[in-house]
Amino acid sequence: MAIFDFNKRALVDEFALKLAAELAQRYPPELENAKPKKRNPQRLAKAFDATFNNAIAFQNENKLGIYGKARLGNTFKWELKRLGYPDDFVDLTTRSLVNFVASQRPADPGS
Repeated sequence: MAIFDFNKRALVDEFALKLAAELAQRYPPELENAKPKKRNPQRLAKAFDATFNNAIAFQNENKLGIYGKARLGNTFKWELKRLGYPDDFVDLTTRSLVNFVASQRPADPGS
């Protein structure tokens, strides 16, 4: 018996890549890389809110365990790096995503 089967790994990886792409669309890496930074707190908050809510919906639908959550965070992190975000942004965003997903209780099926 596999602890984390191949089909679920592929699903998690695909979702993590999509999640990073959606974040990049809402909050492009150029905003973090510009000198000086062109950070827009409202835009960043909206992008994080959408990203984290999508991750929670995915978690509730797929019931990720500890390995699934770790894989989600790892794939998401490397995709943000590939997209060109600076390391401090990547680390903060990934840590926040993983902590947020890990802290959520599964949705009640009766609600």
